[in-house]
Amino acid sequence: RGYEEDASRLLDVSRQSVVFRHLRSLAAALALIEQDEEVSVLRVKNRLDPDYDGAQSGGFRNVSLNLQIMSGDARGLGLD
Repeated sequence: RGYEEDASRLLDVSRQSVVFRHLRSLAAALALIEQDEEVSVLRVKNRLDPDYDGAQSGGFRNVSLNLQIMSGDARGLGLD
């Protein structure tokens, strides 16, 4: 598509979902992700923000992260 054969521009090499029952659990998980030295947060889409217009997503609300894992295992797979 629009990547001009530059694989470093790919963001969704692996897509996963995690569901939290409580916002405090989500906040705790986000804090742990921010503290992890092997994880770099590339982008955050916060559709829970009160300023977000839910009509843009048909009322769907979530927090979406693009992460880069910088571990030895990720480097071994060429994902660094």
